[in-house]
Amino acid sequence: MTAFMEQVADAAGWSGELHTAGAQHEAVYERRMEKPAPADPPALAAVPQHKRAALVTRLVEAEILPRLAAAKRAGKASPDSHGASCNVTTEADTADLVRLLMQQDAVDSIAFLEVLQLRGASPASLYLGIITDAARCLGAMWDEDRCDFATVTISMGRLQQVVRALSPTFQTAALSRAHADSILLLPAPGEQHFFGLVILSEFFQREGWHVIGGPASRVNGPADIVRTTWVDVAGFSIASSVRIEGLVNCIRDIRRASVNTDIKVMVGGPLLLTRPNLVQELGADASASDAPGAVREARGLLSMRTAAD
Repeated sequence: MTAFMEQVADAAGWSGELHTAGAQHEAVYERRMEKPAPADPPALAAVPQHKRAALVTRLVEAEILPRLAAAKRAGKASPDSHGASCNVTTEADTADLVRLLMQQDAVDSIAFLEVLQLRGASPASLYLGIITDAARCLGAMWDEDRCDFATVTISMGRLQQVVRALSPTFQTAALSRAHADSILLLPAPGEQHFFGLVILSEFFQREGWHVIGGPASRVNGPADIVRTTWVDVAGFSIASSVRIEGLVNCIRDIRRASVNTDIKVMVGGPLLLTRPNLVQELGADASASDAPGAVREARGLLSMRTAAD
């Protein structure tokens, strides 16, 4: 089995690279605001090795091999400045993943991504590329009434299971810090657009940060959390302009309540694309357009604080 899969990967001749996905337009998102958010999925059960092998073999035969001949004829993707291929996954791959998420158990989607890794895709490129694109596609299908609520809910749950399945591999290079900086990650009050926080937490953990909160955190409000827990940076995701006032109040409250009197605040999300001055409007300190950029910005904020001290 392993030898066969290695031959497939060699035949493909592709290598992984980060693909930064764009954001969903605010006007489209606001049409979703009255719809309930997908529920968090249960933890993925352990999959027997023989079943996983069978799934990968089936997906290779059904999804990958038919494209290899065309890919070879088209030639390899041009390398970028780092010597890595930029076209590891395609729009057809995204469509396949969405179909699997909608029609099959999460284990089929996980097996499909294992095949993409054999083609050269890294967990980081999958997080920022095909997984983000699949989430956006599911959201668009919901917006356009091409998919019912139950299907979207189940599919998004499976997608979160896919992220969790990739996490151990992605975190193998995680930094270990004796005194880790901490970040609180939450959606803006009332916000339903939160899948990006799942990806974001993976990148912060990999860089040695202690992550608090998350999209499913509903027990305590942000002000209550920072009042009793040391937080270096608070990060919020916002997608709709109707959430601005609530987030302004939330940021003001955490600055007043925080045990860390110099807490830094970052914001991210689709709304920043249409409102370039949003950081100032919200009273935040910085913003970022993707997960790697958010980690860099957060580290920069703390470096500035250290220099000032």
